[in-house]
Amino acid sequence: MEEKKTILKLIEKDKIIIRLLFFFAAVFIVSLNYNLILVKNNLVIGGMSGLAIVIKELTGLSPTIFLYLSTVVLTIISLIFLDKKTTLKTLFGSLTYNVMVTLSAPLAKYIALDFSSTFILLLFTAVAHGICYGLIYRSSYNTGGSDTIATIISRYAKLPMGTSAAWTNIFIIITGLIVFGITKTIYAVFILLVSNKLADMIILGVKDSKMCYVKSEHSERILTKLLNNVNIGATELVGKGGIFTKTTPVLLIIVPTKQYYGFKHLIKSIDSKAFILTSNCHNVSGGYKKKLIPF
Repeated sequence: MEEKKTILKLIEKDKIIIRLLFFFAAVFIVSLNYNLILVKNNLVIGGMSGLAIVIKELTGLSPTIFLYLSTVVLTIISLIFLDKKTTLKTLFGSLTYNVMVTLSAPLAKYIALDFSSTFILLLFTAVAHGICYGLIYRSSYNTGGSDTIATIISRYAKLPMGTSAAWTNIFIIITGLIVFGITKTIYAVFILLVSNKLADMIILGVKDSKMCYVKSEHSERILTKLLNNVNIGATELVGKGGIFTKTTPVLLIIVPTKQYYGFKHLIKSIDSKAFILTSNCHNVSGGYKKKLIPF
């Protein structure tokens, strides 16, 4: 257990300054996007910030004040149900987000975005929201809020964190549906779906490659063709299927997505009975690969 804690500490300290800079920049853009578009258009895409928009419509309470009040309540709840370290990290994210929302609120009043269509407005918001939240999560921080509730549900209901977060956001989106109607909710769901997809791409990496396992009696010919014709390397593994004792070489190959169908045709032209198992490959470590995000 001590070794595990040591490894986690090393990961958290790795490139801490760069990760914090990206975190603060991303939170500021998210906060500006929140004041500039989401609050002005009553778009509830989940989280305590989404609930703040609902409360503003019902009571007139400023979203900023609601966010600070909810942070106090959620911090107390977190101290009761979660550990101190998780609470402090979440509190740091919550306070950073709240401060950025406070600072960006006056700035948003002086920025006028005149989009030619609602779709462009929604797409712009989704892209900004998705990229920034991807950077926030990739930097190993979060913005607190409903993440605290999701963590508690996950821990005590024994549900995956993703499922807990989804149900928490669904409840908040439903409150938005009741208050603002179906049209605004459809807009909000569109933003949420697009932004989640973009966030996954930032966290995991773009699926620019396919990972393929190829099992064939002609693996040597396949390997030679790949190296000589298309400049793709392979790692040879040893496979033994089921109850059979015979071992057959299995090739592990990383193929650029744009070359996949040509690669598959090449394999089948050598061995029409070749077994090919393919999955998306988000990230490849080692070798030459462009790295846009330095952490």
